Amino acid sequence: MKHNTSVNPPAITSQQTPKFSSKGFTIIELVVVIVILGIVSVTAASKFLNLQTDARISTLNGLKGGMEGASAMLYGKTSALGLDKTVSASINVEGDDILVAYGYPAAMNKETWSMLIESTFLDAEWGESNADWYFTNSNATDGKIIYAPASRKKEGENCYLEYQEATETTTPVFTLTTDGC
Repeated sequence: MKHNTSVNPPAITSQQTPKFSSKGFTIIELVVVIVILGIVSVTAASKFLNLQTDARISTLNGLKGGMEGASAMLYGKTSALGLDKTVSASINVEGDDILVAYGYPAAMNKETWSMLIESTFLDAEWGESNADWYFTNSNATDGKIIYAPASRKKEGENCYLEYQEATETTTPVFTLTTDGC
């Protein structure tokens, strides 16, 4: 005859329940979570701030591309008319008289760019209402004009596109300054 030699473990009674019971987080766990959330928020905030800078730079690049395209198309038309060797001339484009220098747009907002680029331009110093772009042309004879977004409309804020009109020996130059964007 076989005997059953297995022994059943004794049952735990209510008087034998463990003394340590886990019902929440320890202070160390809470501190670790707070530190991790702090690190994540600092990282996210810096990424958000960089997005604003990237957006300003991207809009300036978009304006630059639009101006370069308009300038190239205008030059094709002025070259065909023999105006590419003329210091200053005017050409009619879709009912607008555009001022050109050596076949390219002159560095004048009202007489050129405001008609070539479909956008709202205001003088950075005198423009009081909202505009897509603000321009500065402090010296009408230097052949330069500066365009900036509304949030950085002063030249000293170093977030702008400078247009240097063509000369007898050079094509127009588009220069971005973005270290203040």
